[in-house]
Amino acid sequence: MAVETKAMDQMLALFGETGTLEELKEERVSLSLARGRVYEILSLVFSYPWNRKFFRPKSLLEPMDIIMVDEELWGELKSTVDGFSNYLPKMTIKQVQGEYIRVFGHAVSMECPPYEMQYGTEGGVQSQTDVLIQLGGFFETFGFELPRTQSKERIDHISNELSFMSYMCFRMAYGIQNGHDERKIGVLLSGMKKFIRNHVGRWMPLFCIFGSRKAERGLYKDVIDILSCFIKNEVTLLDVEPIKVEEPEYRSLSYSMENDLIANAPAECEPR
Repeated sequence: MAVETKAMDQMLALFGETGTLEELKEERVSLSLARGRVYEILSLVFSYPWNRKFFRPKSLLEPMDIIMVDEELWGELKSTVDGFSNYLPKMTIKQVQGEYIRVFGHAVSMECPPYEMQYGTEGGVQSQTDVLIQLGGFFETFGFELPRTQSKERIDHISNELSFMSYMCFRMAYGIQNGHDERKIGVLLSGMKKFIRNHVGRWMPLFCIFGSRKAERGLYKDVIDILSCFIKNEVTLLDVEPIKVEEPEYRSLSYSMENDLIANAPAECEPR
């Protein structure tokens, strides 16, 4: 006679939490909300800093404490967050904006572009354009609309991809909390895994290497270090193996007039 097995939450199992999905409902909601909150904070911090509300470092501590699997990574992250108090309160918004431009550039930085399309490997513009089509497909499928404050950026900007993942996490938390069919929640989880494997986990680790090198120290060096830790944690939590772009394979678009127009045409690239 077959033994009936009950579904378990594989992410919570990494924290030693066992039980049925219903028994772990509160923990599942908490984990999804915490992940969504971190994505939300990082999305804002990688957007252009229009005012001082762009980043509140200590707001990262509580959600990160919930989601970090590796204690050593958590220790590194907490140390980095604590370090912001040594210099961030002394920076004016003009200084922050100047640092943002220094690291990421006015248009598309050649050294650490914050746009996924710049990390195409082979196939030239065609393969890079495919990235925009894929992203538009994800956004449309799951009903995601770009935040009004970030809609001026092309859809493959790092802030928009992080915002999409935040939306997916919050939507998953809502579904669990309100007893939605687990098959629908499974579709959201599958979508997140694919997005990490084919997008976030594909290019952001290399972006972190480039960004850390360019920033050298200070605000964006520390923020990039946090993003790097977070992505590693997400890959572990979701149990995915990203298709990574390696540095020798990296190809950036040139600053020709034609390509500069492509890089700065958000209206044509946004999903309708």
